[in-house]
Amino acid sequence: MLPFRALTAAFAIAAASALPVAAEPLAYSLAEGNEIALPQDLTPVNTLRLVQMRWSPYAGRKARVAVSKIDNTSSVSSYTANDQYGSTNVEWAFQTVPVNGIEAMITDALNQSGRFRLVERQAIGNVMQEQDFGASGRVATPSAAGMGQILGAEYLVEAVITSYDPGTNARSTNVGGIANALGGRLGGLGALAGSVNVNSSSSSLGMNIRLINATTSEVVFTRQIEREIKESGIDFGGLGIGGSGALGGFVGAYSRTPIGQAVLASINEAVYELAKQIGAQPATGAVVKVEGTQAYINLGAGVVSAGDRLAVVRPGEALIDPDTGISLGSTETPVGEIQVAQVQEQFSIATIQGGARLEARDRVKSLAPPTPIEFGAMVDELASKPRAARR
Repeated sequence: MLPFRALTAAFAIAAASALPVAAEPLAYSLAEGNEIALPQDLTPVNTLRLVQMRWSPYAGRKARVAVSKIDNTSSVSSYTANDQYGSTNVEWAFQTVPVNGIEAMITDALNQSGRFRLVERQAIGNVMQEQDFGASGRVATPSAAGMGQILGAEYLVEAVITSYDPGTNARSTNVGGIANALGGRLGGLGALAGSVNVNSSSSSLGMNIRLINATTSEVVFTRQIEREIKESGIDFGGLGIGGSGALGGFVGAYSRTPIGQAVLASINEAVYELAKQIGAQPATGAVVKVEGTQAYINLGAGVVSAGDRLAVVRPGEALIDPDTGISLGSTETPVGEIQVAQVQEQFSIATIQGGARLEARDRVKSLAPPTPIEFGAMVDELASKPRAARR
């Protein structure tokens, strides 16, 4: 038998381990070597405080999202940062909107957050061609790409550039070096990749972010974001996403320009809003097939866990708005409940409860409440400029 002190210590350890672990805030601003927890509302936060962020570790449900092609409705024309001619000229970012460069930055930010599973929509065409070729009978069956294996997105993320002002009147203390960097192709971006010293700059971006239900085409969330960098003596050398980056290094160089900083801050704010929106919703999916008392659903690891209970509903006829032609959703008929028994990487096997009669394509929705999201307080340090950015 353990002595009384040992028993007391054991009980204390057990009690401590039973206490809930305090949840971290959703994300932090990184500035001046410090981490400052971001508040729920980012509106009063200084733009430069949103350029570099650290997301808290996350082990909960990850929604499957796909980033749609960026739409540009501003008065500035679009520019393909890496087109069929291999153009990677950053100079054009000061005259036009690098739409696919911004798309790559959004994809990277979604991935960095750790709260989403990204579906590569641009590659789906190639995947479908390979599957069609495999189904043609000209490929050995064991090695052929199987049909119906594309993992669909739950949500589509759309971004519309509504205004774009690169601040082309900005004057630099190192005009010659920057002009050489901007005038060349990728190999000549050394000066940009190292540092951009701007004596006077005003760059701004307006962007509308939309979250669309991939099943119903319903816009479930939208937010207009306006960000401006209007500073003096800014040194962009220590900011940005750096490295070789996406698009062969274009994004890494672009993110160190004044307008690139405004774009990056806007994107981080947009992803922050999307994480808040999706994180507040329960997991939803569909029944893939039914075998006896078991149902296979398209929710896998990171979305559901063994023991989770989900409600099952059967969609009715789609309701189409006669004025816009847009789907308004559909009626739903409750069918029953299922309980997850086994979880695989991309799907789960659940036990049908109470003898409910399920069918493929029935919709499922988790009955577990979503994990609450924590936020920091709005403090003066977030409203001020980072010290490194002051004259």
